[in-house]
Amino acid sequence: MEQKSIYIIEQSIKLFAKKGFSSTSVQEIASACGISKGAFYLHFKSKDALLLDIFNYYYQRIQTRIDEIQKLDADDRTKFKKQLQVTFEELANHREFIIMQIREQAIPFNENIEQFLTQMRVNSYLFYKSHLQNIYQHQVDETVWEVSLILQGMFKGYMDLIIIEGADLDLELLADAMLRRTDYIVEGFQRSGDQPVITGGTMRQLLPPMFYGEEKEQLLLNLEELANDGNQEMKDTVHVLTEEMKRDQPRSAILKGMMANLEGEPLFKETIESIKKYYQL
Repeated sequence: MEQKSIYIIEQSIKLFAKKGFSSTSVQEIASACGISKGAFYLHFKSKDALLLDIFNYYYQRIQTRIDEIQKLDADDRTKFKKQLQVTFEELANHREFIIMQIREQAIPFNENIEQFLTQMRVNSYLFYKSHLQNIYQHQVDETVWEVSLILQGMFKGYMDLIIIEGADLDLELLADAMLRRTDYIVEGFQRSGDQPVITGGTMRQLLPPMFYGEEKEQLLLNLEELANDGNQEMKDTVHVLTEEMKRDQPRSAILKGMMANLEGEPLFKETIESIKKYYQL
Protein backbone atom coordinates (compact mmCIF):
# COMPACT_ATOMS: atom_id res chain seq x y z
CA MET A 1 0.00 0.00 0.00
CA GLU A 2 1.37 3.40 -0.97
CA GLN A 3 2.30 5.92 1.71
CA LYS A 4 -0.48 8.39 0.81
CA SER A 5 -3.15 5.73 1.25
CA ILE A 6 -1.68 4.81 4.62
CA TYR A 7 -1.79 8.48 5.65
CA ILE A 8 -5.47 8.72 4.68
CA ILE A 9 -6.19 5.55 6.63
CA GLU A 10 -4.45 6.84 9.74
CA GLN A 11 -6.26 10.19 9.62
CA SER A 12 -9.58 8.42 9.01
CA ILE A 13 -9.06 6.19 12.04
CA LYS A 14 -8.71 9.31 14.21
CA LEU A 15 -11.87 10.87 12.76
CA PHE A 16 -13.92 7.68 13.04
CA ALA A 17 -12.78 7.20 16.64
CA LYS A 18 -13.79 10.77 17.50
CA LYS A 19 -16.99 11.30 15.49
CA GLY A 20 -18.11 7.83 14.49
CA PHE A 21 -18.11 6.14 11.09
CA SER A 22 -21.59 7.21 10.01
CA SER A 23 -21.13 10.83 11.11
CA THR A 24 -17.82 11.34 9.32
CA SER A 25 -18.12 12.46 5.70
CA VAL A 26 -15.68 11.85 2.87
CA GLN A 27 -15.20 15.63 2.67
CA GLU A 28 -14.13 15.74 6.32
CA ILE A 29 -11.63 12.95 5.70
CA ALA A 30 -10.25 14.75 2.65
CA SER A 31 -9.94 18.04 4.57
CA ALA A 32 -8.13 16.33 7.46
CA CYS A 33 -5.68 14.86 4.95
CA GLY A 34 -5.17 18.13 3.06
CA ILE A 35 -6.50 16.71 -0.21
CA SER A 36 -9.54 17.24 -2.41
CA LYS A 37 -12.58 15.00 -2.30
CA GLY A 38 -11.71 13.85 -5.81
CA ALA A 39 -8.22 12.90 -4.69
CA PHE A 40 -9.74 10.75 -1.94
CA TYR A 41 -11.58 8.73 -4.58
CA LEU A 42 -8.32 8.10 -6.41
CA HIS A 43 -7.26 6.03 -3.40
CA PHE A 44 -10.57 4.58 -2.19
CA LYS A 45 -13.75 3.89 -4.16
CA SER A 46 -15.98 4.71 -1.19
CA LYS A 47 -16.07 5.16 2.57
CA ASP A 48 -17.05 1.49 2.91
CA ALA A 49 -14.00 0.52 0.83
CA LEU A 50 -11.87 2.67 3.13
CA LEU A 51 -13.24 0.83 6.17
CA LEU A 52 -12.31 -2.51 4.62
CA ASP A 53 -8.79 -1.22 3.97
CA ILE A 54 -8.59 -0.06 7.58
CA PHE A 55 -9.38 -3.60 8.72
CA ASN A 56 -6.72 -4.94 6.36
CA TYR A 57 -4.27 -2.32 7.63
CA TYR A 58 -4.83 -3.39 11.24
CA TYR A 59 -4.52 -7.05 10.33
CA GLN A 60 -1.27 -6.50 8.44
CA ARG A 61 0.20 -4.52 11.34
CA ILE A 62 -0.52 -7.36 13.73
CA GLN A 63 0.54 -10.04 11.25
CA THR A 64 3.87 -8.31 10.56
CA ARG A 65 4.71 -8.29 14.26
CA ILE A 66 3.58 -11.91 14.64
CA ASP A 67 5.72 -12.97 11.67
CA GLU A 68 8.76 -11.19 13.13
CA ILE A 69 8.34 -13.08 16.40
CA GLN A 70 7.88 -16.37 14.56
CA LYS A 71 11.38 -15.93 13.08
CA LEU A 72 13.03 -15.55 16.49
CA ASP A 73 15.40 -18.21 17.79
CA ALA A 74 13.09 -19.20 20.63
CA ASP A 75 10.94 -22.12 21.69
CA ASP A 76 7.31 -22.40 20.54
CA ARG A 77 5.88 -21.39 23.92
CA THR A 78 7.95 -18.21 24.13
CA LYS A 79 7.02 -17.20 20.59
CA PHE A 80 3.32 -17.82 21.15
CA LYS A 81 3.38 -15.84 24.40
CA LYS A 82 5.03 -12.88 22.65
CA GLN A 83 2.53 -13.10 19.80
CA LEU A 84 -0.39 -12.96 22.23
CA GLN A 85 1.22 -9.94 23.89
CA VAL A 86 1.67 -7.95 20.66
CA THR A 87 -1.90 -8.74 19.61
CA PHE A 88 -3.13 -7.29 22.90
CA GLU A 89 -0.87 -4.27 22.37
CA GLU A 90 -2.08 -3.52 18.85
CA LEU A 91 -5.74 -3.78 19.81
CA ALA A 92 -5.27 -1.73 23.00
CA ASN A 93 -3.47 1.00 21.03
CA HIS A 94 -6.60 1.52 18.93
CA ARG A 95 -9.11 1.26 21.75
CA GLU A 96 -11.15 4.31 20.68
CA PHE A 97 -11.64 3.03 17.14
CA ILE A 98 -12.78 -0.39 18.38
CA ILE A 99 -15.19 1.21 20.87
CA MET A 100 -16.64 3.23 17.98
CA GLN A 101 -17.37 0.01 16.10
CA ILE A 102 -19.00 -1.58 19.13
CA ARG A 103 -21.07 1.52 19.94
CA GLU A 104 -22.11 2.29 16.40
CA GLN A 105 -22.11 -1.20 14.92
CA ALA A 106 -20.44 0.53 12.04
CA ILE A 107 -19.47 -2.40 9.85
CA PRO A 108 -21.52 -2.15 6.62
CA PHE A 109 -22.87 -5.48 5.42
CA ASN A 110 -21.33 -6.27 2.06
CA GLU A 111 -19.71 -9.28 0.47
CA ASN A 112 -16.11 -8.05 0.70
CA ILE A 113 -16.26 -7.22 4.41
CA GLU A 114 -18.17 -10.41 5.18
CA GLN A 115 -15.49 -12.45 3.39
CA PHE A 116 -12.72 -10.59 5.21
CA LEU A 117 -14.29 -11.19 8.61
CA THR A 118 -14.81 -14.87 7.81
CA GLN A 119 -11.18 -15.20 6.73
CA MET A 120 -9.96 -13.49 9.92
CA ARG A 121 -12.13 -15.70 12.09
CA VAL A 122 -10.84 -18.88 10.46
CA ASN A 123 -7.25 -17.59 10.59
CA SER A 124 -7.70 -17.11 14.32
CA TYR A 125 -8.96 -20.67 14.78
CA LEU A 126 -5.99 -22.08 12.87
CA PHE A 127 -3.51 -19.75 14.61
CA TYR A 128 -4.44 -20.97 18.08
CA LYS A 129 -4.76 -24.61 17.03
CA SER A 130 -1.36 -24.83 15.33
CA HIS A 131 0.47 -23.14 18.20
CA LEU A 132 -1.13 -25.41 20.78
CA GLN A 133 -0.13 -28.43 18.71
CA ASN A 134 3.47 -27.17 18.56
CA ILE A 135 3.60 -26.54 22.31
CA TYR A 136 1.75 -29.56 23.71
CA GLN A 137 2.31 -32.11 20.93
CA HIS A 138 0.47 -35.41 21.63
CA GLN A 139 -0.98 -34.09 24.88
CA VAL A 140 -3.68 -32.38 22.82
CA ASP A 141 -4.20 -34.90 20.04
CA GLU A 142 -7.90 -35.24 20.87
CA THR A 143 -8.57 -31.93 22.61
CA VAL A 144 -6.69 -29.32 20.57
CA TRP A 145 -9.78 -27.69 19.07
CA GLU A 146 -11.60 -27.39 22.37
CA VAL A 147 -8.53 -26.09 24.21
CA SER A 148 -7.93 -23.53 21.46
CA LEU A 149 -11.52 -22.30 21.68
CA ILE A 150 -11.26 -21.97 25.47
CA LEU A 151 -8.02 -20.01 25.04
CA GLN A 152 -9.67 -17.71 22.50
CA GLY A 153 -12.50 -17.17 24.98
CA MET A 154 -9.96 -16.15 27.61
CA PHE A 155 -8.37 -13.72 25.18
CA LYS A 156 -11.74 -12.13 24.39
CA GLY A 157 -12.62 -11.84 28.08
CA TYR A 158 -9.41 -10.00 28.91
CA MET A 159 -9.69 -7.92 25.74
CA ASP A 160 -13.17 -6.75 26.76
CA LEU A 161 -11.78 -5.56 30.10
CA ILE A 162 -9.01 -3.65 28.33
CA ILE A 163 -11.13 -2.13 25.56
CA ILE A 164 -14.55 -1.62 27.14
CA GLU A 165 -13.66 -1.13 30.81
CA GLY A 166 -10.30 0.54 30.22
CA ALA A 167 -8.37 -1.90 32.43
CA ASP A 168 -4.64 -1.09 32.57
CA LEU A 169 -3.03 -4.54 32.63
CA ASP A 170 0.56 -5.68 32.29
CA LEU A 171 0.23 -7.34 28.88
CA GLU A 172 3.42 -9.39 29.14
CA LEU A 173 2.29 -10.88 32.45
CA LEU A 174 -1.20 -11.36 31.04
CA ALA A 175 0.06 -13.38 28.05
CA ASP A 176 2.19 -15.52 30.37
CA ALA A 177 -0.78 -16.10 32.70
CA MET A 178 -2.98 -17.17 29.79
CA LEU A 179 -0.55 -19.92 28.86
CA ARG A 180 -0.35 -21.10 32.48
CA ARG A 181 -4.16 -21.31 32.53
CA THR A 182 -3.92 -23.32 29.33
CA ASP A 183 -1.48 -25.69 31.05
CA TYR A 184 -4.13 -26.34 33.70
CA ILE A 185 -6.77 -27.06 31.06
CA VAL A 186 -4.55 -29.49 29.14
CA GLU A 187 -3.53 -31.23 32.38
CA GLY A 188 -7.19 -31.40 33.45
CA PHE A 189 -8.23 -33.14 30.25
CA GLN A 190 -5.40 -35.65 30.64
CA ARG A 191 -6.03 -36.30 34.32
CA SER A 192 -9.81 -36.65 34.06
CA GLY A 193 -10.02 -38.44 30.73
CA ASP A 194 -12.89 -36.11 29.88
CA GLN A 195 -13.82 -36.07 26.21
CA PRO A 196 -13.95 -32.81 24.24
CA VAL A 197 -17.25 -31.47 22.97
CA ILE A 198 -15.55 -29.80 20.00
CA THR A 199 -13.50 -32.14 17.80
CA GLY A 200 -11.85 -31.99 14.40
CA GLY A 201 -15.02 -33.48 12.93
CA THR A 202 -17.09 -30.71 14.50
CA MET A 203 -14.87 -28.01 13.02
CA ARG A 204 -14.87 -29.59 9.56
CA GLN A 205 -18.66 -29.29 9.58
CA LEU A 206 -18.58 -25.68 10.79
CA LEU A 207 -15.70 -24.09 8.90
CA PRO A 208 -16.00 -23.20 5.21
CA PRO A 209 -14.42 -26.04 3.20
CA MET A 210 -12.36 -23.60 1.16
CA PHE A 211 -10.54 -22.57 4.34
CA TYR A 212 -10.29 -25.91 6.10
CA GLY A 213 -9.78 -28.71 3.60
CA GLU A 214 -9.61 -27.33 0.10
CA GLU A 215 -6.79 -24.96 0.97
CA LYS A 216 -4.54 -27.86 1.95
CA GLU A 217 -5.56 -29.87 -1.11
CA GLN A 218 -4.60 -26.95 -3.32
CA LEU A 219 -1.22 -26.66 -1.61
CA LEU A 220 -0.59 -30.38 -2.17
CA LEU A 221 -1.50 -30.04 -5.85
CA ASN A 222 0.80 -27.04 -6.24
CA LEU A 223 3.72 -28.92 -4.73
CA GLU A 224 3.23 -31.96 -6.93
CA GLU A 225 2.93 -29.86 -10.10
CA LEU A 226 6.08 -27.90 -9.28
CA ALA A 227 8.00 -31.09 -8.54
CA ASN A 228 7.25 -32.50 -11.99
CA ASP A 229 9.86 -30.21 -13.56
CA GLY A 230 12.49 -30.78 -10.88
CA ASN A 231 15.29 -33.27 -10.33
CA GLN A 232 14.96 -36.48 -8.35
CA GLU A 233 16.17 -34.93 -5.10
CA MET A 234 13.50 -32.24 -5.37
CA LYS A 235 10.83 -34.84 -6.11
CA ASP A 236 11.90 -36.88 -3.08
CA THR A 237 11.73 -33.80 -0.87
CA VAL A 238 8.26 -32.90 -2.11
CA HIS A 239 7.12 -36.50 -1.58
CA VAL A 240 8.22 -36.44 2.08
CA LEU A 241 6.64 -33.01 2.58
CA THR A 242 3.28 -33.93 1.02
CA GLU A 243 3.09 -37.21 2.94
CA GLU A 244 3.69 -35.32 6.18
CA MET A 245 1.02 -32.75 5.30
CA LYS A 246 -1.48 -35.59 4.78
CA ARG A 247 -1.03 -36.78 8.37
CA ASP A 248 -3.74 -35.90 10.91
CA GLN A 249 -1.06 -34.33 13.12
CA PRO A 250 1.84 -33.18 10.90
CA ARG A 251 5.18 -32.90 12.70
CA SER A 252 6.50 -29.35 12.63
CA ALA A 253 10.14 -30.44 12.49
CA ILE A 254 9.58 -32.52 9.35
CA LEU A 255 7.60 -29.75 7.64
CA LYS A 256 10.25 -27.15 8.44
CA GLY A 257 13.10 -29.42 7.33
CA MET A 258 11.56 -30.26 3.97
CA MET A 259 10.56 -26.66 3.29
CA ALA A 260 14.09 -25.52 4.09
CA ASN A 261 15.33 -27.82 1.32
CA LEU A 262 12.98 -26.13 -1.14
CA GLU A 263 13.32 -22.48 -0.12
CA GLY A 264 16.25 -21.92 -2.48
CA GLU A 265 14.05 -22.81 -5.45
CA PRO A 266 12.31 -19.65 -6.79
CA LEU A 267 9.37 -21.61 -8.23
CA PHE A 268 8.50 -22.92 -4.77
CA LYS A 269 8.70 -19.58 -2.94
CA GLU A 270 5.00 -18.63 -3.04
CA THR A 271 3.77 -22.12 -2.18
CA ILE A 272 6.23 -22.50 0.70
CA GLU A 273 5.07 -19.17 2.16
CA SER A 274 1.45 -20.35 1.90
CA ILE A 275 2.29 -23.59 3.70
CA LYS A 276 4.00 -21.67 6.49
CA LYS A 277 0.93 -19.49 6.97
CA TYR A 278 -1.41 -22.49 6.84
CA TYR A 279 0.51 -24.28 9.61
CA GLN A 280 1.64 -21.04 11.36
CA LEU A 281 5.31 -22.07 11.12
